[in-house]
Amino acid sequence: MKLSIGYFGSPEHSKELLSLLLDAGITVDFVVTNIDKPVGRKQIITPTPVKELALTKGIPVIQSPKLRTDEEAQKQILSYGSPVHIVYAYGSIVPEIVFQDPKFGSINLHGSLLPKYRGASPVQSFLFSGEESSGFTIQYLAKEVDSGDIISQKSWSVGPLETTASLLQSITNEGAVELIRLLRELESTNTQWKSSPQNGSEATHCKKITASDRPIQWTEPAKKIHNRIRALYPDPLAVTEFRGKKLILFSSVLPDSEPVPIPIPDGLAPGSFFLYQKKRLFCLCGDGNLLGIDTLQPEGKKPMKGFEFFNGARVLAGESFT
Repeated sequence: MKLSIGYFGSPEHSKELLSLLLDAGITVDFVVTNIDKPVGRKQIITPTPVKELALTKGIPVIQSPKLRTDEEAQKQILSYGSPVHIVYAYGSIVPEIVFQDPKFGSINLHGSLLPKYRGASPVQSFLFSGEESSGFTIQYLAKEVDSGDIISQKSWSVGPLETTASLLQSITNEGAVELIRLLRELESTNTQWKSSPQNGSEATHCKKITASDRPIQWTEPAKKIHNRIRALYPDPLAVTEFRGKKLILFSSVLPDSEPVPIPIPDGLAPGSFFLYQKKRLFCLCGDGNLLGIDTLQPEGKKPMKGFEFFNGARVLAGESFT
């Protein structure tokens, strides 16, 4: 049996997965993606990355502001009769009439080890938590978000410098390998994939990341602040203030691996920072531990190293991030 799929996705990492499936020779009947939206300071109406790729490959594109109630878009999807739907970061609810239509089901690549971190921000929420083992889940779609039976999972250890960007890359690459394997298996057996129900009592839920998650509270522990910075990279990025202006924080490091503890100058309060050995910027956090600020971006300037910021700002005694 020669298999074809319908694909649901929107952002860059979903585009990458679609590209990997196409490179593997998977036939894509259509893609469903979010509507074009204004982007950047000039608010230029821009298609999603998935739409851009689909158009270059000649794949039909279906867009709807609310697929759940858009009967015309639903009919268009059902008209293809695709035996499988694959969903990865579509960003909207797939209605029951759509996900129950394919002969072999609609499946979702989810960026956590379900039932943990159901919801809109599994990767960011995992990094916020500071846990050390993550991975992905491939599951059937169900009426309740991320509650469907599990077909496959893979986990791996996550290091302290992992960010949302790097972890999403791993999930996309490893998830593609497993999805291609599953599709090849389906082609050869023509048999529905086996699956296992989730334990709903173990489920945790994560909310959508908003602007309110961006500001750093320097009274919090160093590890918690570090986890926030890496979870918010590359978007929407953590922020703090200095001299009343916004500073974007791209990357940080916990000085646990230092052979000798870094001496903390006297009289510092949380948010106070200093230069160590003329080339490394450290900030005192609420638990009395230091956090290295590796890369940041002052308002109106380009990203720079922490020591470059310190030297350029000519920091005065007693000044701090707020």
